[in-house]
Amino acid sequence: MHTTNAADTLITDNNPVVLKGCYQMTLKGDTATMKIDLLDSTVTGYLDYHFKEKDLNSGTLKGVIRDRYIYADYTFRSEGISSIREVIFKVEGNTLVPGFGDIVEKDKKIIFTNKDAIQFQYETPFLKVSCLK
Repeated sequence: MHTTNAADTLITDNNPVVLKGCYQMTLKGDTATMKIDLLDSTVTGYLDYHFKEKDLNSGTLKGVIRDRYIYADYTFRSEGISSIREVIFKVEGNTLVPGFGDIVEKDKKIIFTNKDAIQFQYETPFLKVSCLK
């Protein structure tokens, strides 16, 4: 049995949200799964993208949570090549909404060019689901 404590809980709109857990995004034939842990403001976990007719992207997340946003580095392998990409998710209750925007490669890492211009894709959220493991 999981006990909730302040270290893995975020308060949004005066409501406590336990971020630790599993999330899934499904769109047509594409799916993505994420499992995150939260300790104080540090977020760790993994993220896998299974896009139809494309190679699997599978890797780890490491970042921080500030306000209602998770800012993390996604270190993943695709087609045998290791890459690092900056990711941002907006916390909306038990949902994580991915952010997208213009990107550039800098110091062997793909980053957003302007974090203030990030657009959040509410039509493809990651919904909290039961962890299978």
